[in-house]
Amino acid sequence: MESFYIQNFKNFEELTLNQLRRVNLFVGKNSVGKSTLLEAIAIYLSDGDENCLKEILAGRGEPVFYGKQNEDILDVIKERFLSLFRGWEENYSKFFCIKLGEKKEYPLTIQQVYISDFRKNGMEGIQTLYIYNQEDIDENGGKLPITTNGLVATKADGDTSLIRYDNIRPFTIKTYKRIPYQMVHTVDFDGTDNAALYDKISLSPLENFIVKALNIINENIDRITFVNEGGGDRFRIPVVSLKDTGRRVHLSSMGDGLNRVLTIILSLLNCKNGVLLLDEFETGLHYSVQKQLWDIIFLLAEELNVQVFVTSHSFDCLKAFAEANVSEQGMLIRLEQRSAGIEPVCYTENKDIMFAAENDIELR
Repeated sequence: MESFYIQNFKNFEELTLNQLRRVNLFVGKNSVGKSTLLEAIAIYLSDGDENCLKEILAGRGEPVFYGKQNEDILDVIKERFLSLFRGWEENYSKFFCIKLGEKKEYPLTIQQVYISDFRKNGMEGIQTLYIYNQEDIDENGGKLPITTNGLVATKADGDTSLIRYDNIRPFTIKTYKRIPYQMVHTVDFDGTDNAALYDKISLSPLENFIVKALNIINENIDRITFVNEGGGDRFRIPVVSLKDTGRRVHLSSMGDGLNRVLTIILSLLNCKNGVLLLDEFETGLHYSVQKQLWDIIFLLAEELNVQVFVTSHSFDCLKAFAEANVSEQGMLIRLEQRSAGIEPVCYTENKDIMFAAENDIELR
């Protein structure tokens, strides 16, 4: 992606990023929208997939219920999906929607809609689905039959997908409709998907990068695998061997930093020709190891053709980023809250990024 556009998504009324590079670091004060930006990119890359929306809501502590529902639960479901829209606004107009895309003119749109299940002559077997906006309702004097509310996502090519508030399904297997991407959240220390990510690259040359990354923190690690501790594939955990000892050690017992690095590197290795979204790079990482991790990220981003989007609050992260950006494939973007809304300030030259790091530009 060379650019990205957002409208009416969470705290963004409108944001345009006119230039992006292979590795993009976003900084700024709390609540300015750094994590929200990563979520917007994920939704765009998933074509507004229902699973992606539910994962984002769950990650914010607003899980969407499924199964048997009553009126109160439906109200909660609607309220949680409305949190994706700027101002939590309930608005069914065809002129109000979330827009996300590389081009302002051809975005993915997500719109609130009324949904009607129409059964001809009361016959259960003959059913037609109708989708209405507010203008349709007003035009018909409010007399159109409404079954439920929901969202419709429309891609630039006109293809649509519908989410009904009264028919929320359990999570299905993740599918990537356009290009692969992985999102690493701030709290992803245990990496519940790590075993599956590991399986996809095991016994390939890429597997060597896992140990190389872990050696940034502990140089005695020489091998890694995942073992089943009982309870199915979900409970496979990472185990490493230590040089010259023959010992096998659970990685979880070796500190948050190693587990964070493992999640980051496995996600990156599974994004070939795709996108890595990494929230708060520095979480769990001592400042002394950050430059080495950036070195690996820059290396693999180029070798695997991965575009990387990272957020941070840390001066140490910014300084390490500038030191690793010798090829100038990276850029720094500071999001600022101004009277006209959130605006990006871009640093494209590494000398300017180094100056910003050395002079402590405002990050938080």
